Amino acid sequence: MTNSPMKFRAIYDKLSDDKKALVDEMGLGAFQHLPNDYINHKILNELVWSYDIFTNKISTGVGEFLITSKKVGHAFGLNYNGELFEKKQKNFEDKLNDEEKEAFKLFKGKSLTFVQNMVKECPIATELERRSFKRVFGLFIQKAFLLPMSSHYISPIHLPIIRDIDNTRRRNWAHHVNSFLIEGIKEYQEKGSQAVKGCHFVLQIIYFKERYEGNNLNDPNAPPPWIQRWCRDNLKEKIQAEYEDITKIEREERSKRRREDKAKKGREPTLAIQFDHLAKKKVQSKEVPSKKKKTGSQKGSEHGSEHTILLKIVCYSATNPVQPQKDIPVQGEAESEPPKKKAKTSAIER
Repeated sequence: MTNSPMKFRAIYDKLSDDKKALVDEMGLGAFQHLPNDYINHKILNELVWSYDIFTNKISTGVGEFLITSKKVGHAFGLNYNGELFEKKQKNFEDKLNDEEKEAFKLFKGKSLTFVQNMVKECPIATELERRSFKRVFGLFIQKAFLLPMSSHYISPIHLPIIRDIDNTRRRNWAHHVNSFLIEGIKEYQEKGSQAVKGCHFVLQIIYFKERYEGNNLNDPNAPPPWIQRWCRDNLKEKIQAEYEDITKIEREERSKRRREDKAKKGREPTLAIQFDHLAKKKVQSKEVPSKKKKTGSQKGSEHGSEHTILLKIVCYSATNPVQPQKDIPVQGEAESEPPKKKAKTSAIER
């Protein structure tokens, strides 16, 4: 897991009031309510594994929770309507004016540290400088929180914000965040990625909001942004209370259901790991002898089988007598050995 509210708050809290006012103009002012604390990766990991990429639902022991772009918008106070961000970067530079092309060349391939320093040091005295601050802050909030990735550098997915920076409110920010998160969860579940790219923190906000306040988006008692009410103390309290509800057993059951759904839809599940596990169990069961005490019936059956074998030997000896042979002494050994005591005959031989 990569994104953390602390990365954002560490920079935002040090901004001047004038810069925070520019952030509000961009429609990103609600992020000032993010808890300045580390997130609980254990419960977030369970929520990610509970997420069904085919139905866009989180399935838990207390119910199912649908994740939509509109709910993401309500959680963070983002616009969930309007123009979508460009995903394909083909001929993207041709659509930019001279000012935007200069910004594109400046930030392309730069690190998050470079962007953070720009946010803190960028002046806002002139209109041109204020537009520059908005561009760099838009890159920063995407890279640090909304669209985080394992790479430390700015990706092409972050760069469309530099275009038409004065009209950021018309962009569909919620869809931008939600679609990137779904893509990250899919890679994490199917390809075994080490971290989830995307803002998985929003899953926690939506889960707790609907768990304790219902799923009515028009509830006057729970207006957006939801992050405003879910502060640090509230989240810690609910995480502690809910941690036992999402267990490892439930995750295995959900994984089994997902494999069955994939099989029905023509997607063959990967069961090689399970087969290897079963094979190891069989080998271990063969190699390790059982140390259980034998019951009376088992001892009796073994004793009966010994008599049966002995009876066959006696019958074969009676029909095929063996001619006695003289023992030939081996050089260096005694010519004869003391005769051994004759074994007692069994009841069958008698």
